Amino acid sequence: TTGECLGNVVSDGRLVRNARGLQNAQFGIRKDGTLVFGLSCAIAEVNPFVQLVSGVVWLLRNREVYINQSRMAECDETQTTGTFDRFINVISARTAVGHDSQGQLVLVHVDGQTESRGLNLWEMADFLRQQGIINAINLDGGGSATLVLNGTLASYPSEHCSFDNMWRCPRSISTVLCVHEAACEPADCSGHGLCVRGTCSCSGRFWRGAACDVLDCGPANCSLHGTCTGSGCVCDAGWTGSNCSEACPMGWYGPNCQKLCACEHMCPCDRQTGSCNIT
Repeated sequence: TTGECLGNVVSDGRLVRNARGLQNAQFGIRKDGTLVFGLSCAIAEVNPFVQLVSGVVWLLRNREVYINQSRMAECDETQTTGTFDRFINVISARTAVGHDSQGQLVLVHVDGQTESRGLNLWEMADFLRQQGIINAINLDGGGSATLVLNGTLASYPSEHCSFDNMWRCPRSISTVLCVHEAACEPADCSGHGLCVRGTCSCSGRFWRGAACDVLDCGPANCSLHGTCTGSGCVCDAGWTGSNCSEACPMGWYGPNCQKLCACEHMCPCDRQTGSCNIT
């Protein structure tokens, strides 16, 4: 009725609300990157949460359905749609957060409308287990379950719009769980790669380093006769080869030995300048 958050909320390291021991399903990420799923998550100073949100009902614990145990342990006052058992058993829109065996965060949304379509929490837990989810909690359901992808509403809200019953509108809610791929530093990988799940994947064969900002043409380092570039060694005048280790053959000179000597009487020329006056 007040619109305020129920349970713990930590956003980007800032404590928004402390439930002070309220027993409910929680999902959090600690400072060291650890994912936490449980019924009680104390706000600690050591390795604190950078993200934390409360849900209602711990769905999966170590791959096993945990609804009965959660129902016995949780505070039932954080849901206001009737009895706790009805909240668990009624079909409705559902939203859950969990993780897979690789430690990747998984957000699952099921469209629905209370008592008409959707899933109950038993069905939701079974579906998540079939998808290989290890731990998961239920976040919310019914009209509060809304999915937005890249700024666009991607779910079908169950509530009618206040301005026109012909249309459906998402409900205003107190908290939003935003999931995005991990960022790279720098975001553009120094212009020499692509950011893939928080890690720079460097383009070409010669850009290296966490930020793709180091040129590496191999241990020979262009044999000290060239410059390492994004496309490989660019040899100094008089040298050629993939690592600039080969002197120009007789009769050729210049960068990468691409120029033909023009000396009289088939005399050799300077491999760097092409000069015929060599001794």
